[in-house]
Amino acid sequence: MTKFLSAVAAVTLGSFLVPGFAAPALAADDAAADTASGSEIVVTSLKREVRLQDAPASITSISDDTLRAASLDSANDLARAVPSLTITDAGPGQRRITLRGIRSAGDAQVGIYYDETPVAGPPGTTSDPGGSQSDFKLFDLERVEVLRGPQGTLYGAGAVGGTIRLVTRKPDFEFGGRIDVGATTTEGGGEGYQINAAVNVPIVKDVLAVRGVYFRRQNDGWVDNPGLGLTGINSERSDGGRILVRFIPASWLTIDGAAHFLYTEGGASTWSPSAGKYNAVNASQVPYEDKQRLYSLSAHAELGFADLVATTSYQDRDTLVTRDPTPLFNSFRTASGCATHFTAATCATPAGFAAYNSYVDSLTPVIYYQPQSVTDWTSELRLQSNNSSWFQWTVGGFYEDRDAKVLSEARRTNASDGSQVVGATPLLQRHVVDYLKQKAAFGEIAVTPVEGLTVTGGLRYYSYDKTVGGDTTIGLDILRTRVTPWALYKTKNTGWLYKANVSWKAADNVLVYGQVATGYRPGGVNQVLGLAQALAYSPDKLTTYEGGIKTSFGGDALILNLGGYITDWSDMQVSINSGSFVYLGNAGAARIKGVEAEATLNPARGLTFTVNAAFTDAKLTQDQVPDGVTPLATTARKGDKIPFIAPQTIGIAGQYEWALGSGGWSALLRGDLGYVGGSRADFRPNASGYRKVGDYTLANARIGVKNDRYGIYFYVNNLGNTIARQSAGNTLGGTTETVTTLPPRTYGINLTGSF
Repeated sequence: MTKFLSAVAAVTLGSFLVPGFAAPALAADDAAADTASGSEIVVTSLKREVRLQDAPASITSISDDTLRAASLDSANDLARAVPSLTITDAGPGQRRITLRGIRSAGDAQVGIYYDETPVAGPPGTTSDPGGSQSDFKLFDLERVEVLRGPQGTLYGAGAVGGTIRLVTRKPDFEFGGRIDVGATTTEGGGEGYQINAAVNVPIVKDVLAVRGVYFRRQNDGWVDNPGLGLTGINSERSDGGRILVRFIPASWLTIDGAAHFLYTEGGASTWSPSAGKYNAVNASQVPYEDKQRLYSLSAHAELGFADLVATTSYQDRDTLVTRDPTPLFNSFRTASGCATHFTAATCATPAGFAAYNSYVDSLTPVIYYQPQSVTDWTSELRLQSNNSSWFQWTVGGFYEDRDAKVLSEARRTNASDGSQVVGATPLLQRHVVDYLKQKAAFGEIAVTPVEGLTVTGGLRYYSYDKTVGGDTTIGLDILRTRVTPWALYKTKNTGWLYKANVSWKAADNVLVYGQVATGYRPGGVNQVLGLAQALAYSPDKLTTYEGGIKTSFGGDALILNLGGYITDWSDMQVSINSGSFVYLGNAGAARIKGVEAEATLNPARGLTFTVNAAFTDAKLTQDQVPDGVTPLATTARKGDKIPFIAPQTIGIAGQYEWALGSGGWSALLRGDLGYVGGSRADFRPNASGYRKVGDYTLANARIGVKNDRYGIYFYVNNLGNTIARQSAGNTLGGTTETVTTLPPRTYGINLTGSF
């Protein structure tokens, strides 16, 4: 924390003692943007338009201008702009997004939405779609909205911690476009570049328009694997875009269609400190691929007495996830491991044990090769009031049909370079399917009995059916797996979620609110290697009590929002270690307490400071010991802190713009500073995975010039070249520490243009 405070002083003084600070002049468009960035911001995350400062909820809204100025380009970047947001990135395809300390295995804890459309992750072989949440690109958006706290009544399952909504820039009826290109170089790594472009084309005036967006990014990587003679093993390439169509056949009807595409390939930014800085110890190459296709259609009809919103979407996602279990296989070089292949008498002889070791040698090095696919149909129909009377209401229905399939194989790799052995028969092969159908009906009413006082209540009834199954077509003795026939296991559940909110507009610039809300995640059935039978797990549920105040002073000279919450989490879905295998079950409970703050200060024209901070205390209130399971020495106990949850996060940003003469050009200087408190990667100090995470300060700087059409910027990310640990653990089945970190110091140039 002391390092952080010292860095605050250094960056603030270094960035903002600028000649001509007093009373700078801004161009007209900058002044307009200044006004729009204050309390007039409108958000739609509550399923209706409302001013951000009038929304009785914990919401962060980040405009497109701020995304660009702060170099917020992808999912991982959001963590430094949103309080209580944690992103645990263990490499491509292993991203877990957390809000307010709600973190565990199982379904997603945070919902990701493109406008009205949710994005689903593949469950993999361990029923853990929350651990494989998608990346997303933050280009050509109107804004990003982050709702903190359970959003069960309006968003349903998978939003127990909150939701992130990417509000896309819709087609309009003027021809235009924008382009954003850049190049980077990373210390100790290679070069990279990115290309972002958007074009808007009106087809029929005031009736039909199309907007196309394209983005491409490539980085050479900075992690090496000396043992395999490989450099830049975490190189990454992504291509994607979207096509948006807006059709207005009548003044009261708007129809929006969208097609989103994203392809990503690369390797994990995971390395082992014992092998040297940014050096990995994998015995196999572990590539990753992700192909996402998301299509949606929505209609908004103004019916006079109410508005009708109908949305349907289809997602088709294919991923290839690989992991290196070579240390796991080598860990079976024991007498008990030998007994899975030979008789005990044979294993008791030196020759027999040597023969067994030779057998293990024939299996390694090895990778788990897991192509996965998920398709997801969702539909929602919503009818809501459209006036500002004392009585507001919303009713709706939701349906989801998600199908996921996984092929999981163990494949031999070449010891020389870690590549797959071409044409080799898999050592292990199994198939997993995961089908989920959800239905829900929801409603919300808001009553304003007297001016300034609003009481809101919401209910959601949900019902789901889940089927999990598969088979093992090739078994492997040392993993204690055998060939098993195809089998399906089903589970279902119904229940209610609720929300109650009271808000009081004490003055034009003061809003006070209190809320209690619930959330849940679906249960299911395990399909895990080593389980003698299918084991079901139940939904987990939580209740959050929160209160807050939103204020502004001197117009928008200072905007200050404060909030606090207590969350009680029961029947937690957790990874349970029986000693022989890990599976998903319900065990224990937790209480998470937190305080959040967001502030924006505009002390002078062109000068803006923003601060966000969160202080979180996330601990178990019950032992994580499920019924019928003998606890281990490393089993999580009451009072243990939830892993990967930083006790404090603080972000500070300052931006200064001033006019350069009278030619319409202005200059921009920006500094960002963030601190993430220290946490651990496991519950118990005696667990081998109890590794240090977080406890770092990160600083970025950006300088540039622009006019109403063009801009050129230079920036440095990670000024202090800090080793910023986002994730930590051990090699799969081993004891060697592994960490995943943010990129080292990176220099970049960014060119923008619009027409």
